[in-house]
Amino acid sequence: MNDFERTEYGDAYYAAIGRILTLASRFEFVVKTLSLYVGFKKRRSLLDSDSDLEEFIRKLRKMPLARHISDLGLDEDSVGTVLRVARSARNEIAHELTLGFDRCLDTLPKEQREGLIKHLESLATKLAEGDKIVSYLASVLAGEHLPRAKFLNEYPARVVAWICEL
Repeated sequence: MNDFERTEYGDAYYAAIGRILTLASRFEFVVKTLSLYVGFKKRRSLLDSDSDLEEFIRKLRKMPLARHISDLGLDEDSVGTVLRVARSARNEIAHELTLGFDRCLDTLPKEQREGLIKHLESLATKLAEGDKIVSYLASVLAGEHLPRAKFLNEYPARVVAWICEL
C-alpha cells in the first residue's frame, strides 16, 4: 500500500463505503439489542444473579450475528429470510467489500467504479430491508412512535440514495 493520494472524486467513493459500513454496524447493533431483549424475556431470572447475568452477556457478545437473528424466532417466514439476506450483506460489507481498494479509486477503470456503485446499491438495499424490520421491531418493543407505512416503504430507497449518491 503506497498510494496515499486523496482526491475529491476518490473520497466520494470512500465516503459511500463509510456510509454503508455505518448502516451495517447499525443493523448488527439493533439485532443484538433485540436478541438481548428476547433473551431476557425467556430468562427473567437472569436479573436475580449478577454472575448469571454476566455470563449471559458474555455469551451474547461472543455469538455470531446469525445466531442472534435465529434467537429472534423469525427464521421460518419471509421476515427471517430478509434478515438472513441482510446479515449476508452485512458480512460482505464488514469483511470483503474493501479488499483490493488500497489505492486512489480514481485510478480504477470507469466500469469498475460504476460496478462498485451498483454493488453498493445492491448491498444497501438488502441491508436496508433488514434494518427496516429490526428497527420497526425495536420501536414496537420500546413503545416508541411507529413510522408510517409511507416512510417504511420509502426507507430502502432513501438509504440507498444516502449511501450511493456521490
